[in-house]
Amino acid sequence: MTIYRNALSGDAVRLAALSIEVWLNTYAKSGISNIFADYVLQRFTSENFQSIIADAERQVILCEEDDRLLGHIALDYKPTLPDSLTTRTGSAEITTLYVRSRHAGRGIGKALMQQARNAASARNLGHIWLSVLHDNQRALNFYQQQGMERQGSVWFELSGERHKNFVLIQPV
Repeated sequence: MTIYRNALSGDAVRLAALSIEVWLNTYAKSGISNIFADYVLQRFTSENFQSIIADAERQVILCEEDDRLLGHIALDYKPTLPDSLTTRTGSAEITTLYVRSRHAGRGIGKALMQQARNAASARNLGHIWLSVLHDNQRALNFYQQQGMERQGSVWFELSGERHKNFVLIQPV
Protein backbone atom coordinates (compact mmCIF):
# COMPACT_ATOMS: atom_id res chain seq x y z
CA MET A 1 0.00 0.00 0.00
CA THR A 2 1.33 3.43 -0.97
CA ILE A 3 1.16 6.13 1.69
CA TYR A 4 2.17 9.80 1.85
CA ARG A 5 3.19 11.28 5.19
CA ASN A 6 5.37 13.89 6.82
CA ALA A 7 8.93 12.77 7.38
CA LEU A 8 10.16 12.00 10.87
CA SER A 9 13.74 12.25 12.14
CA GLY A 10 14.11 8.47 11.78
CA ASP A 11 13.55 8.85 8.03
CA ALA A 12 16.63 11.05 7.56
CA VAL A 13 19.09 8.32 6.55
CA ARG A 14 16.72 6.97 3.87
CA LEU A 15 16.04 10.48 2.58
CA ALA A 16 19.79 11.06 2.27
CA ALA A 17 20.34 7.80 0.39
CA LEU A 18 17.43 8.40 -2.00
CA SER A 19 18.57 11.98 -2.66
CA ILE A 20 22.11 10.90 -3.52
CA GLU A 21 20.76 8.23 -5.87
CA VAL A 22 18.36 10.55 -7.70
CA TRP A 23 20.74 13.53 -7.86
CA LEU A 24 23.59 11.48 -9.32
CA ASN A 25 21.26 9.70 -11.73
CA THR A 26 19.95 13.06 -12.94
CA TYR A 27 23.10 15.19 -13.10
CA ALA A 28 26.15 12.90 -13.32
CA LYS A 29 25.35 11.89 -16.88
CA SER A 30 28.95 11.33 -17.91
CA GLY A 31 30.06 9.77 -14.63
CA ILE A 32 30.70 10.82 -11.05
CA SER A 33 33.37 13.50 -10.74
CA ASN A 34 35.05 14.49 -7.49
CA ILE A 35 33.00 17.71 -7.56
CA PHE A 36 29.73 15.78 -7.78
CA ALA A 37 30.79 13.24 -5.16
CA ASP A 38 31.82 15.98 -2.72
CA TYR A 39 28.58 17.88 -3.34
CA VAL A 40 26.20 14.99 -2.67
CA LEU A 41 28.15 13.66 0.31
CA GLN A 42 28.12 17.11 1.95
CA ARG A 43 24.56 18.13 1.05
CA PHE A 44 22.60 14.92 1.39
CA THR A 45 23.41 13.75 4.89
CA SER A 46 21.12 12.34 7.54
CA GLU A 47 22.15 15.26 9.79
CA ASN A 48 21.03 17.79 7.18
CA PHE A 49 17.72 16.00 6.74
CA GLN A 50 17.19 15.83 10.50
CA SER A 51 17.72 19.59 10.62
CA ILE A 52 15.23 20.15 7.79
CA ILE A 53 12.64 17.87 9.41
CA ALA A 54 13.00 19.69 12.76
CA ASP A 55 12.59 23.15 11.16
CA ALA A 56 9.02 24.49 11.53
CA GLU A 57 9.47 26.55 8.35
CA ARG A 58 10.23 23.47 6.25
CA GLN A 59 8.43 20.25 5.50
CA VAL A 60 9.35 16.95 3.90
CA ILE A 61 6.57 14.71 2.65
CA LEU A 62 7.53 11.22 1.66
CA CYS A 63 6.01 8.40 -0.34
CA GLU A 64 6.38 4.89 1.03
CA GLU A 65 5.23 1.48 -0.02
CA ASP A 66 5.56 -1.38 2.46
CA ASP A 67 7.87 0.79 4.62
CA ARG A 68 10.18 1.40 1.62
CA LEU A 69 10.93 4.98 0.55
CA LEU A 70 10.02 5.67 -3.10
CA GLY A 71 10.19 9.46 -3.23
CA HIS A 72 9.85 12.73 -1.38
CA ILE A 73 9.09 16.41 -1.80
CA ALA A 74 10.64 19.13 0.38
CA LEU A 75 9.11 22.55 0.96
CA ASP A 76 10.55 25.77 2.36
CA TYR A 77 7.92 28.15 3.71
CA LYS A 78 10.33 31.08 4.18
CA PRO A 79 12.37 30.95 0.98
CA THR A 80 14.59 33.62 -0.46
CA LEU A 81 12.70 34.64 -3.56
CA PRO A 82 14.52 34.99 -6.87
CA ASP A 83 14.31 38.42 -8.51
CA SER A 84 11.65 37.22 -10.96
CA LEU A 85 9.30 36.44 -8.04
CA THR A 86 9.93 39.38 -5.70
CA THR A 87 6.39 40.66 -6.21
CA ARG A 88 4.99 37.29 -5.10
CA THR A 89 4.43 37.10 -1.40
CA GLY A 90 3.09 34.11 0.44
CA SER A 91 4.79 31.39 -1.53
CA ALA A 92 6.49 28.09 -0.73
CA GLU A 93 9.55 26.82 -2.55
CA ILE A 94 9.75 23.20 -3.56
CA THR A 95 13.43 22.61 -2.84
CA THR A 96 13.45 19.00 -4.03
CA LEU A 97 11.10 16.50 -5.61
CA TYR A 98 12.85 13.18 -5.96
CA VAL A 99 11.37 9.86 -7.04
CA ARG A 100 13.48 6.77 -7.61
CA SER A 101 13.80 6.20 -11.36
CA ARG A 102 12.58 2.61 -11.11
CA HIS A 103 9.30 3.95 -9.66
CA ALA A 104 8.83 6.72 -12.25
CA GLY A 105 5.61 6.70 -14.24
CA ARG A 106 3.46 5.49 -11.33
CA GLY A 107 2.01 8.90 -10.44
CA ILE A 108 4.20 9.38 -7.36
CA GLY A 109 5.58 12.75 -8.50
CA LYS A 110 2.09 13.96 -9.38
CA ALA A 111 0.77 12.86 -5.97
CA LEU A 112 3.69 14.54 -4.19
CA MET A 113 2.99 17.76 -6.09
CA GLN A 114 -0.62 17.60 -4.92
CA GLN A 115 0.60 17.05 -1.35
CA ALA A 116 2.75 20.20 -1.73
CA ARG A 117 -0.17 22.26 -3.06
CA ASN A 118 -2.35 21.06 -0.18
CA ALA A 119 0.36 21.85 2.39
CA ALA A 120 0.91 25.36 0.99
CA SER A 121 -2.83 26.00 0.84
CA ALA A 122 -3.21 24.86 4.47
CA ARG A 123 -0.73 27.60 5.39
CA ASN A 124 -2.73 30.16 3.37
CA LEU A 125 0.04 30.57 0.83
CA GLY A 126 -0.85 31.59 -2.70
CA HIS A 127 1.87 29.91 -4.78
CA ILE A 128 4.42 27.15 -4.98
CA TRP A 129 7.56 27.58 -7.01
CA LEU A 130 10.83 25.84 -7.80
CA SER A 131 13.91 26.05 -9.96
CA VAL A 132 14.96 23.35 -12.40
CA LEU A 133 18.04 22.94 -14.60
CA HIS A 134 17.30 24.55 -17.96
CA ASP A 135 18.11 21.43 -19.98
CA ASN A 136 16.36 18.89 -17.73
CA GLN A 137 13.61 18.41 -20.30
CA ARG A 138 12.03 15.48 -18.50
CA ALA A 139 11.52 17.55 -15.34
CA LEU A 140 10.40 20.62 -17.28
CA ASN A 141 7.77 18.58 -19.12
CA PHE A 142 6.57 17.04 -15.87
CA TYR A 143 6.23 20.40 -14.10
CA GLN A 144 4.46 21.98 -17.06
CA GLN A 145 2.02 19.03 -17.08
CA GLN A 146 1.37 19.85 -13.42
CA GLY A 147 0.36 23.40 -14.39
CA MET A 148 3.57 25.22 -13.50
CA GLU A 149 4.66 28.14 -15.68
CA ARG A 150 8.09 29.58 -16.29
CA GLN A 151 8.81 32.93 -14.71
CA GLY A 152 12.45 33.90 -14.98
CA SER A 153 15.67 32.10 -14.21
CA VAL A 154 18.35 31.80 -11.54
CA TRP A 155 21.89 30.46 -11.44
CA PHE A 156 23.06 27.42 -9.50
CA GLU A 157 26.79 27.50 -8.69
CA LEU A 158 28.83 24.39 -8.13
CA SER A 159 32.59 24.73 -7.67
CA GLY A 160 32.77 27.95 -9.64
CA GLU A 161 30.61 26.73 -12.52
CA ARG A 162 27.28 28.44 -13.11
CA HIS A 163 24.30 26.43 -14.30
CA LYS A 164 21.15 28.15 -15.54
CA ASN A 165 17.92 27.08 -13.85
CA PHE A 166 14.42 28.08 -14.89
CA VAL A 167 12.02 29.32 -12.20
CA LEU A 168 8.55 27.77 -12.40
CA ILE A 169 5.52 28.90 -10.40
CA GLN A 170 1.94 27.85 -9.82
CA PRO A 171 -1.00 29.11 -7.75
CA VAL A 172 -2.21 26.63 -5.14
